[in-house]
Amino acid sequence: MPTSARADVPSTVPAVSRPAARPPRRGRAAGRHAVAASALALVVAALGLAVPASGAPDAAPAAVSRLGTAGNKIVNAASTPVQLRGVSVLAPRHNAECPECHPKPISDVIDMTVSDGWQSDVVRLPVTVWGSLSVEDNVAQYVDPYVQQAVELGIYIIVDLHYVSDYGSTGVPQSTVSEFWDYVAPLYADVPNVIYEVFNEPVAPASWATWKAYIQPVVDDIRAVAPETLLLMGGPQWSTYVNQAAADPIAGNDIAYVYHLYPNQGDATAANLDAKFGNAAQQIPVILTEFGWNPPGEFSDPVVTQGTTSGWGIPLRQYLDARPHISWTAWLFDNYWKPQMFDHDWNLLGGEHQGAMIKAWLADQPYASPCASHAAVGATAVASSSGSATSGADKAVDGDCTNAGRWLSASGDTTPTLTITLDAPTVVDQVDVYSGFVGGGSVNVLRDFTVEVHTSAGWQRAAAFDDNTLGLVSAPGPAAAVDQVRLVITDPSNYTPDVARVFEVAVRAA
Repeated sequence: MPTSARADVPSTVPAVSRPAARPPRRGRAAGRHAVAASALALVVAALGLAVPASGAPDAAPAAVSRLGTAGNKIVNAASTPVQLRGVSVLAPRHNAECPECHPKPISDVIDMTVSDGWQSDVVRLPVTVWGSLSVEDNVAQYVDPYVQQAVELGIYIIVDLHYVSDYGSTGVPQSTVSEFWDYVAPLYADVPNVIYEVFNEPVAPASWATWKAYIQPVVDDIRAVAPETLLLMGGPQWSTYVNQAAADPIAGNDIAYVYHLYPNQGDATAANLDAKFGNAAQQIPVILTEFGWNPPGEFSDPVVTQGTTSGWGIPLRQYLDARPHISWTAWLFDNYWKPQMFDHDWNLLGGEHQGAMIKAWLADQPYASPCASHAAVGATAVASSSGSATSGADKAVDGDCTNAGRWLSASGDTTPTLTITLDAPTVVDQVDVYSGFVGGGSVNVLRDFTVEVHTSAGWQRAAAFDDNTLGLVSAPGPAAAVDQVRLVITDPSNYTPDVARVFEVAVRAA
């Protein structure tokens, strides 16, 4: 919608809402190819292109409202603030690179984001442009079919130019970015479903002034041919410069600013997140187009994305739910690139992995922290040592898996132990041990230790872990009722200071 249509937005805006509910979906087999031929008839007609006569749709595409910005909010055509919530999918060009991952067609994946309880109202489509394909062929194969699908489904789609690179003289030339948008920007200018993310993650130079000088001409060129399309603007250092953007915004209308957030940036506390992007979001529109986590292991990378739902995901959800002017798309609705939401066979990852919680979040359903409710919460805990008065043994059974909720052994205690006495003998299914540091990677987790359980027959070993690199491990419970659980740690960590860092010992009743 024209900027002038939002000129009278009041300083006190209405409550932020989700985009309107989607109408019932039409049959995919007949509808998608019909839309592919004609849903953009207005666009191609405006460009003087021919529309195949065989492409008559079976019904009008589901309509969405044109999005823009007003103040620090994304708004619809009625100037009502909107919070976009959705997911990113895998860049289509990389869909067959992981043979053990059992890839699905990207069209099927996008269908999944709005079915079976998933309620995404926006899908982010990464577009990788390196290789031998021309921009035109790249868009025809890896962009346009999914734009048409989004139109059919009645959802928004972010066309994300997915460079993770330096820019300018030491990286991606400005001319390369311009070449892509010179073709794409006019192509979907009249399609309200489409949002443009101009450059995924510029890295260096780490200067907002340098970045602004590089990207402003690209924005100006986009605006010349797509004056109303919502633009999403990243920034240096992997799109973490929204504070700089708030102080010196890009010139132009209807621009929201991108922040990318992962556990390596620290706890999901209000103080930390405010400093990173929350304060800026009081001044400019901000959208997190990437965030995600998984516990250390095969579904997380070694450093950046290691976190748990209890310790990082749930606090982040609480933060963003209290700030509906900040939109988001979670990374990644796939079974390949990390941190994914599904295992290689497309089973949804739950518990401390992100998949099940993101699904519940999109549906506005609660998702209880697996760390917060178990048979040992509030039990008596005694440790061989504690690093401070605020990191005592009781922290290992307080139901809190944030950094503030950890038991830390004292420096110099080379073989720390922790003994938990349950309120009553309990038949135990398993004992989950959460260790490490949110944002610290695998070096902070317990390295060598055993989990022991006490029954009427005495102490017995439930499991032993050597050279551990996982932040969450599980030991099976015995057949008999358990009244005590003990950690015996022989190598606290692979980090200095070499102390035990235990979020929680969660005792799961059978």
